[in-house]
Amino acid sequence: MSSSSYFRSWMDGPMLDPESNLLNDEYARGVGEFMELACQQPIVLQTRKLKCPCSICRNSHNIRIDLVWGHLYSNGFMPGYKIWFLHGERPEYISSSEPYIVDSVEEPRTEVDYGVGTVEMVNDAYRENMQSMGQNVDRLEEPNAEACKFFSMLDAAKQPLYEGCREGHSALSSASRLMTIKTDYNLAEECVDAITDFVKDILPEDNHFPGTYYEIQKLVAGLGLSYQMIDVCEDNCMIYWREDEDRTRCRFCQKPRYQETSGRVPVPYKRMWYLPITERLKRLYQSERTAGPIRWHTEHRSNGEITHPSDAKAWRHF
Repeated sequence: MSSSSYFRSWMDGPMLDPESNLLNDEYARGVGEFMELACQQPIVLQTRKLKCPCSICRNSHNIRIDLVWGHLYSNGFMPGYKIWFLHGERPEYISSSEPYIVDSVEEPRTEVDYGVGTVEMVNDAYRENMQSMGQNVDRLEEPNAEACKFFSMLDAAKQPLYEGCREGHSALSSASRLMTIKTDYNLAEECVDAITDFVKDILPEDNHFPGTYYEIQKLVAGLGLSYQMIDVCEDNCMIYWREDEDRTRCRFCQKPRYQETSGRVPVPYKRMWYLPITERLKRLYQSERTAGPIRWHTEHRSNGEITHPSDAKAWRHF
């Protein structure tokens, strides 16, 4: 690990020596440390390719090892990637005397990552459901409703989109990726329907790509990450929730909650999507990859010096 004043500080400094305009020695050693770790992964030994974490690729491309060297030397590392979890590193292997400091927390976007781990997500969701019901998954004799839902999701996670497609692409991974795209770019449901219709049409026949936004919702909903739709004042004065759930006018601006329509179902002027945090925290703690970093501030050990805010008495009191 880096011997700098804080964890892997060479990633934040300049790559080039300002006097000689050559590669900084500390940065070159750091790149060598990264490549030595990354090249030990079995998949890298087999394919001679790995995800490039440079500031341009940002772990989005699997490329040849020699090209990764060149990218890191010319482009530098992507910001915040100080625990190399996509290249074989785990937080428990990091020295507690060097606190983990990141500039930003960012989930790398990759073509492959949308597919990798989908089966694990399904298993996590199923295991949590079974535990809450007090059942032993290994001793199930007859599939109940939860088990049937799980096996349906598992089929969607494992079944290739079409015969001969690239490994890791399934109906469930595609649905997850499309939902992410919809959220990131605030796409309308009609737009997602148009995308799915187009993609399904150009893929080989008998493909399993979801054909509509409704099908995407059904696939992703099985993972258990629920949401609530809450009516909002059109001027964002308040939300119609809890004690205000039955109000028909805003208690601040007095504007009506619902539009004037001829239908029986009232249509609010504005709505918000509320994502309950409890289920999402459960998912983070169910995954070994994310649970470790979340618990790090409590479980790590120091030599008595304050190397991270969590070592201080004020943090533990808080």
